[in-house]
Amino acid sequence: MKHLFFSLLFAAVLQFSSAQVSYPISTFNSTSVTFRNLLLTNQQIEDNDTINEEIVDLVSPMVIDSVLDRKKEHHQVFLVGWMIHAFGDYNWRALNMVKQKFVGTIRGDSRSGEEQFTEYDINYNLYSHTHKYLWKIFTAYDRQAKIHRQDFMSKLRHPGHKHRNKYTGPPFVRDTNNADMYQYRLHCELTPQREFRPLLHYLFYPTQPGLNINEHPNFMSRFPSMGFYGPYCLDCNHSCHPEIHPYEWIWWMNLHNGTVKDKTWLVGLLKDGSNRFRHWSHNPKTGKICIPFAFDVKDKAAKDRIITIEHLVFNSFIDSNLTKLDLPATLIGTSQKSVEVSLTDGKGGSIPVTVAFRNVMVTNGVKFWFSEVNWDEQNHILSGFINMGTSVQDLYTMKVTCSGQ
Repeated sequence: MKHLFFSLLFAAVLQFSSAQVSYPISTFNSTSVTFRNLLLTNQQIEDNDTINEEIVDLVSPMVIDSVLDRKKEHHQVFLVGWMIHAFGDYNWRALNMVKQKFVGTIRGDSRSGEEQFTEYDINYNLYSHTHKYLWKIFTAYDRQAKIHRQDFMSKLRHPGHKHRNKYTGPPFVRDTNNADMYQYRLHCELTPQREFRPLLHYLFYPTQPGLNINEHPNFMSRFPSMGFYGPYCLDCNHSCHPEIHPYEWIWWMNLHNGTVKDKTWLVGLLKDGSNRFRHWSHNPKTGKICIPFAFDVKDKAAKDRIITIEHLVFNSFIDSNLTKLDLPATLIGTSQKSVEVSLTDGKGGSIPVTVAFRNVMVTNGVKFWFSEVNWDEQNHILSGFINMGTSVQDLYTMKVTCSGQ
């Protein structure tokens, strides 16, 4: 009985105690335009897709298995997948042997009505307003034109329909100074692990029929701007159209979080669960990601700047793998309700920020830290990144809300 009492007491102290850490302010420059845009209202950001994409592009993800060890992947349906790959050249073909990041705005999402063999895909069609990513997508269409693969499945569905692409015009031949971005779709696709799909549906993003992204509480928008990271390839099981498949990092801002200015990020690290990408998507998933923040500081001593982190859907963590991520010495764990962070200027001054955890989690497999902190004295803007590093067997998703701006 005594042991039970002390165990409960320790758990209570652990949950409600508050730790303190400090990080140096790295620079004292004028705030960049993109970080300034984080201080706009959510409605102002949603009304401008380019601004939204530029903010989403501040996020930087990585995984330790970022280099692909095989050029092509194929279906794994008994011997059929191997045969159509070997004799028909139906497969996925890497456009780059390093996993890539893309940011754009969604114009169309879909998901499987039911599982087909091992496939249950959650799909997003991404179109980029920024030249940075639009020109990267051009290269995929150039490669598609060289292959000249017609859509075989379309012919099966519509007998007598030739359905051949016209390679002499857009999107395969273009005026780069006057390109129509809506002709350059990047299809982003993943099959989440079967056992986590219901929880993902309720807590992260829609995985079940009957609910569109504009109805999901983490989106509430038909056209969200989103980021994806994973193998950049051509899907030559069909017409060799460009894809991120499978996406492994996915992130976006929920601009309908019920506040005018608080910035809420949804972030997920996921392994493909279809068994189609044995050489491109491994578990455990080990990686890190940085999320931008900006605070309009009216009182440097005030403690109203809060970054709240909520763990959503996840499974087993591999704590020992965090050594592969080259993390800094000062880290924030998840076993305390809140951590008081002092961002120091090297002259005896500091600006406090609270990192609060909505749900305490006793693990060493998830860590947070601050980096590239900038203090703009003239405009009273504090900006930088809060980083997360993890190693998890199959998936980890979270919600990060920056309030007090």
